[in-house]
Amino acid sequence: MALAMLVTLTSAAKKTKADDMVLVAYVTSWTEDIPDPSTMTHINYAFGHVNDTFDGVKIDNPQRLRTIVSLKKKNPDLKVMLSIGGWGSGRFSEMASSEKNRKGFANDCRSIVSDYQLDGIDIDWEYPTQSSAGISSSPADTDNFTLLMRDLRRALGKKKLLTAATVCDAKYIDFRSCIQYMDFVNVMAYDMGNPPHHHSALFPSPIASHITSSQAVEAHLKAGVPAGKLVMGMPFYGRGDREDSGLKEYARTGILPKGYEKRWDDVGKVPYIANEKGELVKGYENSQSLAEKCQYILDHHLRGGMYWDYSSDNSQGDERTTLYLSLLKNKKATVPPRKVLVLAERGGLHEPFTATGLQWLEDNKERFNMQLVVLSTAGEIPPGELGKYHLVLQLNHPPYEWSEEAQLDFQNYINRGIGNYIGFHHATLLGEFDGYEMWKWFSDFMGGIRYENYIAEKCDATVQVEDRQHPVMNGIPGTFVIEDDEWYTYNKDPRPNVHVLAHVDEASYTIKTDIKMGDHPVIWTNPSKAARNVYFQFGHSKLLFENPVFVRLLENALKWTLAEE
Repeated sequence: MALAMLVTLTSAAKKTKADDMVLVAYVTSWTEDIPDPSTMTHINYAFGHVNDTFDGVKIDNPQRLRTIVSLKKKNPDLKVMLSIGGWGSGRFSEMASSEKNRKGFANDCRSIVSDYQLDGIDIDWEYPTQSSAGISSSPADTDNFTLLMRDLRRALGKKKLLTAATVCDAKYIDFRSCIQYMDFVNVMAYDMGNPPHHHSALFPSPIASHITSSQAVEAHLKAGVPAGKLVMGMPFYGRGDREDSGLKEYARTGILPKGYEKRWDDVGKVPYIANEKGELVKGYENSQSLAEKCQYILDHHLRGGMYWDYSSDNSQGDERTTLYLSLLKNKKATVPPRKVLVLAERGGLHEPFTATGLQWLEDNKERFNMQLVVLSTAGEIPPGELGKYHLVLQLNHPPYEWSEEAQLDFQNYINRGIGNYIGFHHATLLGEFDGYEMWKWFSDFMGGIRYENYIAEKCDATVQVEDRQHPVMNGIPGTFVIEDDEWYTYNKDPRPNVHVLAHVDEASYTIKTDIKMGDHPVIWTNPSKAARNVYFQFGHSKLLFENPVFVRLLENALKWTLAEE
C-alpha cells in the first residue's frame, strides 16, 4: 500500500506545476471584512443555497458577493466562485434526484456565473446519503451527486471552474466516477474531533482525533482523487469544551486561569490549551501549525490549500499571511515576521539609549523574526492602526502626545490582548507635562502611579530579582548592576496593583541622595491585562547595551511578548 501511495504521489507531482498551486479562501456573506485579494488565488463566497423549488439557487447577501467580485479589479488573476451549501443547507437530495431539477439548478448556476461575472461554482453538500446536518437524504444521493457534477460541467462549460468541499474521510461521494468533472476537491480537514482531542491535527498523536489532516489526504487519494486535484483545508478557528469554566474565563478576559497553559503537540504538529489536569480543552491553529501543513502540501505535491474562513484570522492577519508566504510566494513553510511598532523618543538626554536601542533592534530583527516600524510620536498613529502590530515597544517615548483616538486604540489593544507591550524608562513620566494632562488609564496600567522625582546625577545601582520563574527573568542572576542610569520615584508604590519582577536596592546607589522610595520596584508586569506586558524603569544610558544582563532581559522580553500563541 505504501509503495502504491508513493507511485500515486510521484505521478501527480510530474503533472502539477508549481505555478498551478491554489490557495482558496472562504469569505462569508455575514461578515464585513474586505479581503486583500493579493493573498489568495481563489475566493469561495459562502453561501448560496438550493432554492425552495429544488431547481435553482438563492444567494445570501448578493450585494456583498458583487463587492467581492469587484476585487478582481485589484487582482485580475483572482478567481471568485459561489459556494452553494454549507452545514444545514438542504434540498440537495431532492434537487439531485430529478433530471429536470438537476438541469434547472445547473442552468441557474450558469446564469449566476454570467450575471455576477464569477469564475465557477463550488458545491458544499454536507453530506450525500447522510442527514446529520439536519437535511434530507437518500441512499441514491451518491449516484445523483455524480449526475449533478456531470450536469453542472455541461452547463458551465470547460472554461469555468467546478469544485466541491468534501468530508475528511472521503465518504459519501464516488470520486472515481465524478472527479473527471471537477477541477479540484477542497477537503474539509477540520471539525474532525472534540476535546479532549484536537479537531485538526496534522498527524496521528495522543491528542489527535480518529482522523487527522494527513489521513484525510490519504483517504481521498485512496478514493480516487489525484494529488493534482486535491486541496487540503485548514481552519482559522479552534474547537473547545464549551462547558469548561477556564475557557469561559479566558474568553471574557483574554487571560488563562491558573493551571491552564498553551502547549504544542510536536507529534500532531498543532497547539492546544490544557487545563490544570493536563487535558486538552481547546485545539486551535497558529502560524507554526499552518506552516507545517503547508509544508505537507508542498512535500506531497497537492494542488494547494484552502481555509475557513478569512474573517476568523487575527487582526495581524498571521494565518492568511502564513499560507500566502508558504504556498504562493516562498514555496516553503514560512512563519511570517512579527510586526513591532517602536515608539522612540529622539533627541535630548535619552538619544544615546534610544539610538543604540534602535540599532540593536535593527541588527537583531531577523533573529527574532521581527518587522520594525519606528515612529517618533504617537500622534502619527492612524486610527485603527495598532491592531496590525504584535508588539508596541515604547523606547523611552513618554505617555503623552498621544491623540485621543490613539489612546482609545491602545487601551483596547492592551485590555483585549490584541497585541503585547514592552516599555522603557520614560514611559512612566506620568503627570502633567508640556501642556498635556496625565493619561489616567496609562497610570492605572502602570500600577496607579504618578511620576514624582528622579536622581538627576546618574549613578549605578544593584537590582534584586524577586520572581526568577517569570519568562522575562530567565537566566538572570539574583542580583545585577545597572550602570549610569536615572532612577525615578513615584507618588506611591505600584506593587499592590502590579506583579513586581525586580526592585532596586536604594542602599547601593553610588552617590549620596535623599531621593528614595523605600520599596522601589523597577521591573514589573500588570497581569490583570490580557496583553503580555513588562516595564523596565531603567533605560537612560547606551552602556546598557554593553551589559549582558540587560541584553538578556531585552531578549527575554521580546521572546515572551512575541511568542506564537
